[in-house]
Amino acid sequence: MEFNATFFVSAISFIIFTILMNIILYRPLEKIVDEREDFISKNYTDAKDADNKSKSLLQDKADKLAKSKLDAKSLITEKTKDANSQYDKVTKEAKDKNNKFVEDKKAELTKASDETEQAMSDEIVNLAQMISDRILKENIPISKEEYHG
Repeated sequence: MEFNATFFVSAISFIIFTILMNIILYRPLEKIVDEREDFISKNYTDAKDADNKSKSLLQDKADKLAKSKLDAKSLITEKTKDANSQYDKVTKEAKDKNNKFVEDKKAELTKASDETEQAMSDEIVNLAQMISDRILKENIPISKEEYHG
């Protein structure tokens, strides 16, 4: 193999062609590929962050919902207890009022019965006196003690 000027010109042309291709084609292409990789990497990171954030928000929402359900159950239980307590209180007051009313009416009836019995006792004595006066045709006094006695 001979080295002559054509070889050196071809070698220098190849080196210049390689440098020019590197400057004109490969570096811009490499820059575009690097930018694309950065873009994809950034979007992937953003998507992953958004996914983590959405999972976090869903978990927070589920926690708040569970807490709300628990609070609602607690409130319902508390209000049910309050209502039952109020019901028991009102029922007890009504029963007490009813019992007092019944006792008052029993006392009134007993008093009325005693008064009626006393009045009838006086009337019986008067009738007995009248009957004995008419039958015996004389006035013999009858006392209440004799009648009860």
